[in-house]
Amino acid sequence: MLGNTYAVAFQNGFGATCRFLISRGVPRDEAEEIAQAAWVRGWEYREQLRDPGLVSYWVNSIARNLFRARFRKALPVPLESAKEPAYVFDTDAIDVRTVLGRCSHRDRELFERAMEGYSADEIARDSGVSPAGSAA
Repeated sequence: MLGNTYAVAFQNGFGATCRFLISRGVPRDEAEEIAQAAWVRGWEYREQLRDPGLVSYWVNSIARNLFRARFRKALPVPLESAKEPAYVFDTDAIDVRTVLGRCSHRDRELFERAMEGYSADEIARDSGVSPAGSAA
């Protein structure tokens, strides 16, 4: 594809590429940036285009792939740089309350004794069961 033909296609198709990206949920300023990069990439590889009539579709495909690549390359935030919230929940107490609320009465008593620091042998001896849990 000749340079002047590509320039005409750019003038006619740049706005359409921006609208294509915006229709896919890309913010307007980012859509313009990605569309510009797609048309530049298209310019660099214009000799590979077999049908000059499909240049807009081709560049839109490049733009879509550039947009997708931004998500693939996004790096996770390191835990060291994450800020601690200004509020604190005692999730341990919430979890214990949930577990205790779902236990049978007997299991709740055993669980509470274990939380008080009694060993399995002591709990078993006081409950009349073996440490393995079977009746003594």
